[in-house]
Amino acid sequence: MPTFAEARSTLEGSIAIARRDPKADRFFDLSADAFWRSFGAIMFIAPVYLIFVLAEARMAAELVTEPAAPLPGMGVLLVSEMVTLGLDWIAYPLAMYFITRQFGLGARFVAYIIVYNWSSLLVALVMAPPFLLYAAGFLPAELTVLLNLMTVIAVLWYRWLLATEILGAPGMTAAGFVALDVVLSLFINLSIAAALVSPA
Repeated sequence: MPTFAEARSTLEGSIAIARRDPKADRFFDLSADAFWRSFGAIMFIAPVYLIFVLAEARMAAELVTEPAAPLPGMGVLLVSEMVTLGLDWIAYPLAMYFITRQFGLGARFVAYIIVYNWSSLLVALVMAPPFLLYAAGFLPAELTVLLNLMTVIAVLWYRWLLATEILGAPGMTAAGFVALDVVLSLFINLSIAAALVSPA
């Protein structure tokens, strides 16, 4: 299982990648054992998602004044978010296992997934503040959405950077991998929402 020391080191490494530090890999253990251990990073990421659940519940109550059906409770939203996170956590690496071999990038798959998994902690921490401020009542919904959009653009660029520098994919190919990541996440999110949140 991953340790706090490893999480701290890889968080530093994730920031170093964003800064285009050519020696950022020194913060990561890129061994085969570390590959499986990197999936344990979800333990550090899942608590951050509680912020998204709080914000989602507040936004639903604020924006939907006359719902056609009862709004989902906090428990349903929490289950929806956690199930979505869990499935998303597996789906993209599994898809990339096969795709990277088709593009001749299989040799760097392990390193890429290790960095991708751990960098997800940085992504979650960067995306959380607007939602935390909104959930606490310090930001209006409109500004929260705008800040989130700006953050998402930065995250997409960061994911593209990982695909080019860690995986070694050409620019357009890396953009395709980022698009795949987004599509998979949207599909999983909408599917879980339909199953757990939407009225029967």
